[in-house]
Amino acid sequence: MKSHIAVAFLLAVIGAASSQQAGRCDPSFCRLPTCSCGGTEVPGGHSRKNIPQFVLLTFDDAVNSLNEQFFKDLFANRRNPNGCPLKSTFYVSHEWTDYSQVQDLYADGHEMASHTVTHSDGKGFDEAKWASEVIGQAEMLVRYGGVNPEDIKGMRAPFLQTGGDNMFSALRRYGLYYDSSMSTTSPSWPYTLEYAIPHSCAVPPCPRQSHPGMWEIPMPTLKDIRGGSCAMADGCFYDEDKASIQKIFTENFLDRYTKDKTPFPLFFHSAWFFNRPHRAEAFFKFIDSILALPDVYFVTSQELIKWMQNPQTLDTLKTSDLLGCNFPNRPQRCGRRNKKSCTLSFRSDQRQWSSCQLDSCPRQYPWVNNLAGN
Repeated sequence: MKSHIAVAFLLAVIGAASSQQAGRCDPSFCRLPTCSCGGTEVPGGHSRKNIPQFVLLTFDDAVNSLNEQFFKDLFANRRNPNGCPLKSTFYVSHEWTDYSQVQDLYADGHEMASHTVTHSDGKGFDEAKWASEVIGQAEMLVRYGGVNPEDIKGMRAPFLQTGGDNMFSALRRYGLYYDSSMSTTSPSWPYTLEYAIPHSCAVPPCPRQSHPGMWEIPMPTLKDIRGGSCAMADGCFYDEDKASIQKIFTENFLDRYTKDKTPFPLFFHSAWFFNRPHRAEAFFKFIDSILALPDVYFVTSQELIKWMQNPQTLDTLKTSDLLGCNFPNRPQRCGRRNKKSCTLSFRSDQRQWSSCQLDSCPRQYPWVNNLAGN
């Protein structure tokens, strides 16, 4: 990774992770804003009635024409109680991604995060391989999607298959500060990895060493109609009709909203809504029903962590910049005039590929072994 963008990430190095074994988290020593044990206690000591019900809406995999209209419909004219538009986090993998659409979503205020270049099972990766995959995809988002490298701070592992200490060491070395890949059956606020994870390891290997400054946004499972659980919302069992799909989301939301008010997560693969209009309609009805509540905020992963580091009440948030509407230092939406569409050879196949960041097409399809070339 010899390009100037990779160098920018290298300049963000904050040191390799400690080799010290992680011990049990003690809340008397682990305190915000730098440390969190997770769990259900409200950060900052606020009462539950005075804080938002955060909703984390995230999408994994490629961003392209298959989901373009769905995202337009989802984010059109829907706003948080402070008047700002809904925001979500996109964990983007490289293959089949249209980077002109990445630029559009980023310009609108959404968060872009890494889902690796090749979307491979990484349980056997060493630290260098994790760096090439995670930071390589971050570099793609910067170079081809116009994303500010300072705005890329997190990742999700493909198949939720984390790489244990090798993965977290690579993230910390290159200046990323959070992961969101570990599923749990227990609702929880995000926690830091200076100490041991506060739940069982669903998909080993999980980190065993201490990684100060690294956050984990856990993936609490949803309950489906059979009483089973699913980490990704589209993995739940449900009857294939609008009422049943809306009911699953509503019941799971109310279980959180009426009890501990920990963040309510909705994790999707982007393709789940494609060619299934009844799914989209059910989901939109669910979203509109909870947006009628005065304390529901859809936030990005980074915004959730920033709120935890500086917990604010509902009244304060209405005039705060923390969950604001302005997104300085971001490019404009792509637009057809600036869009460069290319057909590139890749192995024995052809790839359609687009970006508004280049004047000419790359010589070959960008991949982990040619990131430095155009």
